[in-house]
Amino acid sequence: MIFLDKTYTIRNLQTFLCVIIGLIYFYFCYDSLYERIIVWSDGYALGDWLINYEDGGFKRRGLSGTIFISLSRLSGIYVGKIVFSFVLFLYLTFLILLIRTIRNIKIDFRLILFFLLPTVFFFPLNDFYAFGRKEIIFFNIFILFIDSYYKRDVYSWKFILTLSFIIAFATFLHELTVFYVPYIMLIYLFFYLKEQKGSLFKISIIGASAFIPAFIIFTLGKDINEGNSWVIFKELGVAENVMNGIFDWPKEGFGKGKVNALDFAKVKNYELYIISYLITLSVYIFTLFRKKILELPVYKIIVLHFALVLLSLPLFFLTIDWGRWLNIHFMCLAFILILFYERINPFERISVRSILTHLFSFKYGIKFLIFIILVFGISMHHVELGFKFGQNDFLKAIRDLFWKLRHFNL
Repeated sequence: MIFLDKTYTIRNLQTFLCVIIGLIYFYFCYDSLYERIIVWSDGYALGDWLINYEDGGFKRRGLSGTIFISLSRLSGIYVGKIVFSFVLFLYLTFLILLIRTIRNIKIDFRLILFFLLPTVFFFPLNDFYAFGRKEIIFFNIFILFIDSYYKRDVYSWKFILTLSFIIAFATFLHELTVFYVPYIMLIYLFFYLKEQKGSLFKISIIGASAFIPAFIIFTLGKDINEGNSWVIFKELGVAENVMNGIFDWPKEGFGKGKVNALDFAKVKNYELYIISYLITLSVYIFTLFRKKILELPVYKIIVLHFALVLLSLPLFFLTIDWGRWLNIHFMCLAFILILFYERINPFERISVRSILTHLFSFKYGIKFLIFIILVFGISMHHVELGFKFGQNDFLKAIRDLFWKLRHFNL
């Protein structure tokens, strides 16, 4: 058959696959954000973005609320709609940058498996409450850096200072940036040690762009609730429940009047997160060493991995969102994989017959079974549910989507 022998460029096929996955991701992102921001006024989807400086002055995360409240007053548009549009734009930008970047590397089964794990890219699809959290800002910064790496001089002072300014700005939006900017620094450090590109001083500038704002926030910042926020929100027409879970959650940490996150973890069986972590780490190691991506001894890669985990360890002591911290960690590792993966030949072509031959082989049958078990058979949530084996939430969402389509109730 002529159809079976027709060929397509591998890059175009990869792009098509990425776009399909991206559209599915974006649909559920839109659905989750609309319900939680516009309909429910959920604290963790809307309220966290509305922490502001008007309520008592300078504080952590207060920059976003100050900007959105000001825009709402100037435009007369409901502040929830502004937040919804902005956050949705962040996800759309992230997906576009991700697709544009990943289409240029030689995607294989190992990379697809790691990326689509419910602890990595598919994490929000297994826990819709993970959509809308502020780590999407850092994901955009990281993937923008990866996208820029082969297109411009990322070692120039212009790029270093631009990147540092963006990181500093992001830290004022959410302090978690300081715990994950070392992943970007690691890339610079790797090429500095390997090829003497850039300088240690430039690498330290990137680190300082997050650490200095974080130091200012934690030494000079006031409490996120100074008592005046409800008056501000009422004026804007925001529902009273907008700060549920933000203002009324006990202060976590290791100080007077604070709740130890570890105590909460013990009660809620957080040791199950170790299972999700080990499964994801195993797939990552399998991907890394099968392709020999980093030209480093095994022990050095292992040391670097655990060093990065240790840098974010305070988050596991201070807050209970262990699923989120693991997800951000593995998303950063996924970005690093993209950077070091083999670049694709844009003119390489493959026939439909060849694709079908591979897909229906016994070898790919085993791979498909592994894929189904790991991607659709397990689940992890941002809090409390560290590991679940069985039908995951993404499959339930797909089932509900088909139910809507069947009854034309979109």
